Amino acid sequence: MLSAKKIAAGKTGQIEVRIVTKDLPGGPLNKLISISTNDSRNAIVTLSIKAVIESEIEMSASTVYFDNVPAGKEDRREVILTVLAAKPIRILSAASTDPKVSVRLEPVSGYNDKKFRLVVVRKANIKPGYHFGQITVKTSSRLLPEFTIFERGTATAH
Repeated sequence: MLSAKKIAAGKTGQIEVRIVTKDLPGGPLNKLISISTNDSRNAIVTLSIKAVIESEIEMSASTVYFDNVPAGKEDRREVILTVLAAKPIRILSAASTDPKVSVRLEPVSGYNDKKFRLVVVRKANIKPGYHFGQITVKTSSRLLPEFTIFERGTATAH
């Protein structure tokens, strides 16, 4: 957003930049903004915007892989979820879209509901072949009310 439509020669103006971080992962962010001017010596001015997006919740993994485990054998993976924000955010629930995968949340002791173990279990009664699903984790956060962890794997014949 510009502070004025026209800026007289030798004067200054302001540009307000807003970054919607809702679907962006935590970490560094670099963006370029190009501005066209009527100055023949500087027809285009490029501004570099740098920021660090601070996540409210950190995941030890964004995907759960079940690698070549024989059908008929249960397999288990864990993802650690840590609430980073000083705000009173809670992790509320987790559910899988894959009926052959169960999930449960276990609070990690000593962290006052700020760290959870997401236990992901591929059930033994899965058929051989490739399978996939999504795990949806719901939170009390206004900015991140839910997020997805992808689940993939291959069950081999016994």
